[in-house]
Amino acid sequence: AKTVRYFARRQDLQLIIRAHPAEVTGTLPARETTVSILQEDIGELPSNVFLVAADEPLSTYSLLEHCCACLIYATKAGIEVLTMGVPLIATGEAWVRGKGLCGEASDEVGYFALLDRLPEPPIDMAGVVERARKYAYHFFFRRMIPLAAVQPIAGWPPYRLDVPSLDALQPGVDRGLDLICEGITNGAPFIYPAETLTTGPTPAASSPHALYVDT
Repeated sequence: AKTVRYFARRQDLQLIIRAHPAEVTGTLPARETTVSILQEDIGELPSNVFLVAADEPLSTYSLLEHCCACLIYATKAGIEVLTMGVPLIATGEAWVRGKGLCGEASDEVGYFALLDRLPEPPIDMAGVVERARKYAYHFFFRRMIPLAAVQPIAGWPPYRLDVPSLDALQPGVDRGLDLICEGITNGAPFIYPAETLTTGPTPAASSPHALYVDT
């Protein structure tokens, strides 16, 4: 609500609020939605503030093509925003924090100081897109590990284990499983070497049976 009130005073800017689609499409739909919160705290939105509700089909990425900056709280979308070259302000515990890729707010004062810089980028964007794309590759292709035994299905959970025999679990059969076992038993890094592979399993980012190991 404070962000909306701030932009009400910044008539030189427009604010588009994109409610997360999971509010209505998630396994447990939200009981408190972005729309209900804004109606309770703000009522009628200022003329330069626009709300895209969770059930509207408008693509977030189409919106970003027309934005001078993006504000996020906690979402992986910040990675994709930066690879598109859109300056970013991160407030919550987003994946992109602490990497020198975006404006980072740790308190209310710092947050509004970053907003005061708009429409100029919150940080110097020189080299940011290239580094963001390297990080995106690392996150989606190297830190997500494909497992042959994890097969996607409809419903919840959206996968099933397919282990036809113990031979499928032997060393050398599944590169991803070998990597995880090496990490657990020998302390090896949980990093899938996707950039070095010319054959073998599909890289995790384009594979439905991927496991993210958070270490």
